[in-house]
Amino acid sequence: MGSESPITLKRYYKGFWSLFGVLAAAPPIIVGVILPFLSDSAPAYGFPPLGDVGSLARWGLVCLAFLVTFLIYFWHGGKWPLVAAAFVSFVCLCVYVALYPHFVLRIDVPSQKTAIHVSVGYDRTQFAKANFGSDSDEDMLRGRGTEDEEIKKLWTYQSLAVARLALFVSYCGFILGLVAAFSLGMVFDQRQVGGQDGSK
Repeated sequence: MGSESPITLKRYYKGFWSLFGVLAAAPPIIVGVILPFLSDSAPAYGFPPLGDVGSLARWGLVCLAFLVTFLIYFWHGGKWPLVAAAFVSFVCLCVYVALYPHFVLRIDVPSQKTAIHVSVGYDRTQFAKANFGSDSDEDMLRGRGTEDEEIKKLWTYQSLAVARLALFVSYCGFILGLVAAFSLGMVFDQRQVGGQDGSK
């Protein structure tokens, strides 16, 4: 009589070739693996520039996405987490959109016909205050350079850490919320199909 049927871990991960599975796997793979190899301006496509730890953060996001899919496999309750995951994803996207213009700057490089995106803090160092006064953040970066070593001389460690963590956490919440929602959709679909097969 039941409409659901247990699924094996192997069958579950095979399900990632389905529509729901592709939608769940695509966001972290595109952001964490594909975009960095396609363009130097990958931050323009969403992932926040995090300085020297950017590559580690990308791979960390991919690993977290895999962990989310693994945890979803063991969910046997109702469908409320699907709505919760969608809501978390939406809220995190809103937070990320609000934070991005404040902490991510685009510096155009006319000689290379490209632009560099960097993340900055909210509190300048004494060095920056003494040498740049009321100059804009963009002017400071044009004067000192966009390397992470120079950025750390212009903004305090705490402000940089808080800003970058806020960007990373909100972005991860958006991506992992999508992963969780579509993974749950795939699980419910597999169990329903399994239940229908078992009832024949």
